[in-house]
Amino acid sequence: MRTRRLDLSGATLWLARVEEVEPEEWPALYARMDPARRARCDRLRREEDRRRCILADALARRALSAETGLAEEAVVWRPAPGGKPRAVGLDKHFSLSHSASLALCAVADHPVGADIQRRRPVSPAMLRRVVRAGYEGESEEDFFAWWVRQEAAGKLDGRGLTLAPLPQGLAFRSGVLDEPDGRYFYCVCGEKGLFSPE
Repeated sequence: MRTRRLDLSGATLWLARVEEVEPEEWPALYARMDPARRARCDRLRREEDRRRCILADALARRALSAETGLAEEAVVWRPAPGGKPRAVGLDKHFSLSHSASLALCAVADHPVGADIQRRRPVSPAMLRRVVRAGYEGESEEDFFAWWVRQEAAGKLDGRGLTLAPLPQGLAFRSGVLDEPDGRYFYCVCGEKGLFSPE
């Protein structure tokens, strides 16, 4: 499994692509998952969804291992209140997301939320829904930049996507990745002061 690492001056972003996992690696990555995570992946109906689930799990283990020096096999996490995963016995926080062929794991010393979305057509119904929630953008690019910000903020405390106005006191780092299969928008969110000044 190939990974990439981006330093966001307060959080580290780890990325991996489904296509960059060798076929013979999948069984070992699946076997390394804890039973609850494995059961969650098993409930997914489509193979591509199961692969993304396995990849996100493996990426989190790789990222937390690299950030702490702990062996990948020893990295364990459990859902905290609200469902957000928390690394057991580690002084690191993380957030997972995946879209299309790309998985993302943000790691930081403080609570963090992250989201990634591949650009795709947005339905008129979805646009009407987010406009009612306060969205004021004009393009698909604006939409996805707004969407990942909302979702990253929701993942900060485990609520998930929120269409409500975001509270004050949050810090964000956003960006765009041009990948072989399209343009991806990402956002990482933490409490004010998480990110060093650029």
